[in-house]
Amino acid sequence: MGKPQEKNKAKRLFWVLGLAPFIILGLLLIAAAFSDLPEFKELENPKSDLASEIITSDGNVIGKFWNKNRTNIEFEDIPDHMVQALIATEDERYHSHSGIDPKGAARAIVFMGSRGGGSTITQQLAKLLFHERPKTKFRRIFQKAQEWIIAGRLEKSYTKNEIITMYFNQYDFLYNAVGLKSAANIYFGKDPIDLVVEEAAVLVGMLKNPIMYNPKKEKFEESAMNRRNTVLYQMVRNEFLSQAEFDSLKLQQIELKFTPQSHEEGLAPYFRETMRSDVKKILESKDEEGNFKHVDANGEPYDIYNDGLRIYTPIDSRLQEHAEFAVKEHLSKELQKDFDRLNRKNKDRPFSDDVDKTQINKILENAMRRTDRYKVLTGKRCGFCERIKYVDKIKSEGKEVYSCSYPDHKYKYKVPIRSDKEIKEIFKIPVQTKVFTWEGYKDTLMSPMDSIRHHKKFLHAGLISIDPRNGFVRAWVGGIDYKYFKYDHVRQGKRQVGSTFKPIIYTNAIRDGYSPCYELPNQKVCFDLADGSQWCPKNSGDNYGGVISLKAGLANSVNTVTAWVMKNCGGPKATIKLARDLGIKSHLDEVPSLCLGVADLSVMEVTAANATFANKGVYIEPITILRIDDKNGNTIYEAEPNTNEAIDEDNAYTMLDMMMGTSEGVFNKSTGRISGTAMRLRGDDKRRKYDNIGKMQIACKTGTTQNNSDGWFIGLTPELATGVWVGADDRSVHFESTGYGQGANTALPIWGYYMNKAYKDKRLNISQKDFEKPPYFYSEDCDETQENGFNFEGADEGIDSLFEDDNDI
Repeated sequence: MGKPQEKNKAKRLFWVLGLAPFIILGLLLIAAAFSDLPEFKELENPKSDLASEIITSDGNVIGKFWNKNRTNIEFEDIPDHMVQALIATEDERYHSHSGIDPKGAARAIVFMGSRGGGSTITQQLAKLLFHERPKTKFRRIFQKAQEWIIAGRLEKSYTKNEIITMYFNQYDFLYNAVGLKSAANIYFGKDPIDLVVEEAAVLVGMLKNPIMYNPKKEKFEESAMNRRNTVLYQMVRNEFLSQAEFDSLKLQQIELKFTPQSHEEGLAPYFRETMRSDVKKILESKDEEGNFKHVDANGEPYDIYNDGLRIYTPIDSRLQEHAEFAVKEHLSKELQKDFDRLNRKNKDRPFSDDVDKTQINKILENAMRRTDRYKVLTGKRCGFCERIKYVDKIKSEGKEVYSCSYPDHKYKYKVPIRSDKEIKEIFKIPVQTKVFTWEGYKDTLMSPMDSIRHHKKFLHAGLISIDPRNGFVRAWVGGIDYKYFKYDHVRQGKRQVGSTFKPIIYTNAIRDGYSPCYELPNQKVCFDLADGSQWCPKNSGDNYGGVISLKAGLANSVNTVTAWVMKNCGGPKATIKLARDLGIKSHLDEVPSLCLGVADLSVMEVTAANATFANKGVYIEPITILRIDDKNGNTIYEAEPNTNEAIDEDNAYTMLDMMMGTSEGVFNKSTGRISGTAMRLRGDDKRRKYDNIGKMQIACKTGTTQNNSDGWFIGLTPELATGVWVGADDRSVHFESTGYGQGANTALPIWGYYMNKAYKDKRLNISQKDFEKPPYFYSEDCDETQENGFNFEGADEGIDSLFEDDNDI
């Protein structure tokens, strides 16, 4: 009796133990089915994790705004061998199951996961819906059951190709490479469709563990290569690859073209940062009733970081490259070297001799307070944080400290709040730091204060290039290196404009009926001021005498002529009125010195105002955004040009003709010479080659301000109006010599290099035709160039000697 009972017990125990996993699984599946499951539709229409793209007029993506750097692709954008590698490695029976592989699942249940988890591609996609790692083993088992439920639903809702596409779009490959498109761009510098089979195998290999099989990290290179070869071998097993191909590919090293993407690197970083604020402003705009103008299907305002917007701009990536080249070419190879050489004997370098130590210390201390290091020491921001930061002042051991944590509270630390006196001492202590040089970033031992002084020496530039016919901004260079110098010198920065303001003054003379050939004595002109004193502007070099035409006065930037025009053509009030018509919105003092350009304006304002002359007198506000589409291609914003007929067409062309004298030269009766402050553009300058500029029509104006703190050049051609500014961040850092510090030497060469490249680039097809004359336009010829036999050949010496005593201020 006893033995049969024991046998029955053994049988019952066997069945209980054998069926227990399946019973437990069944209960888990029932519980999972009624639990709060993630919404899987977000995989097809992700609401919070699509990067917005900035797209140039020639179709290139030059930047993104993201919380996750993800750009979705379609199945057609994935090469066949990428799909084959995925299926061969991750889910051989992918096309024969409905989300759960019975064989794999049975193996996982029987062996409790010790011989493979049995996860299909669909299950792995379901797993990506869970943004938090389970804290316990039971929780992971329960999550696994939820994944099975979701996998089944996914298979019912989407095709196999759609599931593969969603999986590739969701996966995080590290280095801000979320999704296959970003991964292909960052690791191999190409689009997914262009990946060769061995490159595809590297990325598929990373799906198992992106950290352990990271091809970028030196310590994981071997494991990444072995994993790639495993993927290739699986392709052989599944007859996607021949043995001969495998034998050849497995010996090849992994060749990366690693190009990490960040907001600080890449083409046009200053422009892209401007786009951030401009797009936000558009998205946050409201109608008269206080409702958002631009909302998604749910009635919510769009989010630049998450909604996958496509921002179309008029920037041309080729012109942008030429502009960035021009700035670097002139500043790094010539101008900065000249400045350092001429400044090396100055004990307070890089600051000018006319700045005392008290002023220097104040400049350095103000700069200190703007550094991240100072903000961390004073509790104004977190160390190691990026944009998002939580800072709270608390008391700890009797001292005031601040605590800082990331929003997910994973990292926390406490730092004492330092006094200003303590911080100044800390800034004197040498530390390992990285500094900017034109030869590249360099690691060095230097105190933070010496680092500030080091970076103060650099000359900066701002360049904007606008199509005058429509206001489209074609190129934008806001500085020399966005990582170290984030201040934008195109729109954000405003500097004294000097003589680039003079065309506005002369326009009033032309509108009042004066001819460009009108001659007046080259003598001082004085203004009576409200306090009873007089203001009498001087010519550079105190050169007076004889007579001079308006055209020669503008071409040579003669201050007495400009002052005469201001005094006799409406004064400061008329000048300000015209400046407003030409789009200048910055503050302008109603004072006589306005005629010499004492106002602080942005490069964008000055360039757009002068571009009006090349657009038949019609001002167009610069356009930086053409349109914005949502992720589905629906246009949510389209630019509307803001225009103003500032001056009539004849007067606009007359101003172009006068400004052409600056580069072509005008006979100056007061000196008996043909001259113009931009004639070096035409000369055979041995240092600078502007070959493709030739003798085409260039209407232009140079500008130099007090103490040579700012150098300007505005150059107009029929299709491009380009403005350039050069100077240091602090006006107390400048050339002592006008020969070096004038706009003709600091800013003009950048324009020359840029336009030379632009005209040489046949892809751009920029016209070299003359400016279009108005119908029935009569041009009075007051130039005596031919009579005096001026020859551009060998003109360097005469031009250079002229500029040592330039009238341009």
